Amino acid sequence: MYLTFLKEPRFYFDEMAIKCDASRNTISKYWRKGLEKEVFFPPQLRPQMYEERKEYIYLIQSDSAHKLYYHFQKHPDLVYMSYTSGKFDILLQTSKPLDVLPDRTLLFGSRSNYIYPETPLCTYESALDRMEALSGREQKPSKIKVEYPKEPLEKGSSYYGWMIFPYLKYNLKIGYTPIVKKLRISFDSFYKGYEYLMNVCTVLLPYYPLGFRLYSQYFFVFWSDYEEFLCKFFGCLPCHTSITKVNNALIMYLSVQKGIELPERLFKMCFKMEDMGLIDHFWSSTPIYGWIPDID
Repeated sequence: MYLTFLKEPRFYFDEMAIKCDASRNTISKYWRKGLEKEVFFPPQLRPQMYEERKEYIYLIQSDSAHKLYYHFQKHPDLVYMSYTSGKFDILLQTSKPLDVLPDRTLLFGSRSNYIYPETPLCTYESALDRMEALSGREQKPSKIKVEYPKEPLEKGSSYYGWMIFPYLKYNLKIGYTPIVKKLRISFDSFYKGYEYLMNVCTVLLPYYPLGFRLYSQYFFVFWSDYEEFLCKFFGCLPCHTSITKVNNALIMYLSVQKGIELPERLFKMCFKMEDMGLIDHFWSSTPIYGWIPDID
């Protein structure tokens, strides 16, 4: 079900049932139960980066982080913000560069397209076993090249695409009729906007097999000459993983199953890879809470 909705986020349950060789009622039941238990989150959209459209990430240390957090909630170009505990206190994401760089900004720059490794079907313990085996093999340096090309030839309508984007960003399976009525547009205009977005955005489906609350979340920042290897390495984790590159650093959002010393084991692997030269150095912070702008 996860893989099917990831590839076809607007599938109806009837179509999903055929793909999964199950009844419609079974598919509907498990999908709704998965959402309730936060095993799944709805399919979502994130914009791809182009020459004329970029997003910017700032990692900030601050003794008054709580005041800065509330200050940036009102920023007109805010995309996302997380209040964190660790090496940095705030992760800030904007749709335009900030006019003034906050004091003690540790890292900032335009982001690459997101990388969302396909979540493998395995236990967390077996995933860490595989990761340990990978880190023990000889690796070749492999940098991820970040480019900002011109946007591809328009499919559908960019005008209607960005009009409906705020409503679809966090839920591609939302009912379309209320959006059409609220925006006072036709269904034809809506579908032209949808076609455009599917051509310039990346689809993700956050998946936490044990339920979101049974994982601890971390932001990791890595500097390494083995970037492609690190993406493959952390892509072994059996739950949602998000990766982007800012300047020469990989920023990852990772989830670690709680208990049974798994977080400690993962951190120890990072330190070991640092000793081996696979990682130059890294930071980590734990997200405490986050903020996204309301839809007007």
